[in-house]
Amino acid sequence: MKAKLKFMTMVILASSAITSYAQDTKIRFFGQPEINNFKTIETNRFRGVNGMGEYITSDSTYKSKTNFNTGNFVLFVTSQLSERLSVLAEANFNNAKGTYNFEIQRLMARYYIQNYFSVRVGKMFTPIGYWNNQYTMGLVLQPTIQRPFAIRPISEGGPLQYRDIGVQFEGDNMTNARFSYKLFLGNGIGYYGSNDKSDNHIAVTAQIGAEPIEGLKIMVSGMFDRIEKGRPNPNGSIAALPDNGDLQLFVASIAYMNSEKKPEFIAEYLSQTSKFDNVGDYKSHSYYVYGGYKLTEKFTPYAMFNYTQAGRSTTEGDLYFAPIPVSVNQFTLGTRYKFNSNFVCKLEYEIEKQDQFYQDIVIPGFGKTDDGFTNSTKNNRVRLQFAFVF
Repeated sequence: MKAKLKFMTMVILASSAITSYAQDTKIRFFGQPEINNFKTIETNRFRGVNGMGEYITSDSTYKSKTNFNTGNFVLFVTSQLSERLSVLAEANFNNAKGTYNFEIQRLMARYYIQNYFSVRVGKMFTPIGYWNNQYTMGLVLQPTIQRPFAIRPISEGGPLQYRDIGVQFEGDNMTNARFSYKLFLGNGIGYYGSNDKSDNHIAVTAQIGAEPIEGLKIMVSGMFDRIEKGRPNPNGSIAALPDNGDLQLFVASIAYMNSEKKPEFIAEYLSQTSKFDNVGDYKSHSYYVYGGYKLTEKFTPYAMFNYTQAGRSTTEGDLYFAPIPVSVNQFTLGTRYKFNSNFVCKLEYEIEKQDQFYQDIVIPGFGKTDDGFTNSTKNNRVRLQFAFVF
């Protein structure tokens, strides 16, 4: 009888523990409606003749609009299933040009063993740099309205595939310098699901970092991938598909984001090398620098500069640092007002210049090739965003 009572007690305690963990689920909703005024000047320059056989040196178009946007609506779910096992899901809803889109940003499980070793499996942000892994798509947590250009979602014009599906081994808070590491094995560039691969190649991304001072993080990352024959870039371009190719991406990062200190700073540099048998070798790079200063606990002015060059020069693009434009210069000046931890207002003024270059244009019916075509776009934008979480 005593043995039976003991067994029943153990079952009840185990059931209670499982129920406790199973119910430790947190569901959060992020919203970020905004108002923006957008002015753009687009200039096309031809070095030759256009499709009508006319020689045109330049042609400019002016546009201006003001609109209200619902922005992204993000569903963020975390659940502690047991003492060591947890899951995370992040889904993004948005409305772009009258089209409603839904996308699973992240969906993964984590098994925690010790600070120095954990395993994640599923869809996640690749460990390239600081910003990409630090902030979710819920922008109430992010210091600016948009992510830096290089790590924006493709739907927002970003040039890189900043997430993948695979398995990640990681550890942090090691020694007094708080060393950390991440080793990610994934499908690789251009693969958005587990069923669209036709080879056995695995992309490898590695990151090591340290936090010698509270809030100061220094890290380096590297991604190594082989592009499958005929595989388009992440944006779906099918121009000049490679015979075979290798891709390397290196990222250097330094960030000082201490919530108890007034200054904040993030700087990252990304360098990519693409080597292909039939389309040649390309080297692309991008960097962004963010700086802010907390004048009060609620009010923080800030500035950010983005630069991206996709190719060996401003007249030559890299198919796998896509899409064009080839060159982007962007300066943002903003202020952030934190009503509380769940509601933040951001106001930004942004100046952006984009250049793209098309080379060797063949004119049908004229039997000749132009020297090239350049498109330059200058944008001025004022944006007001209300970011919240509930």
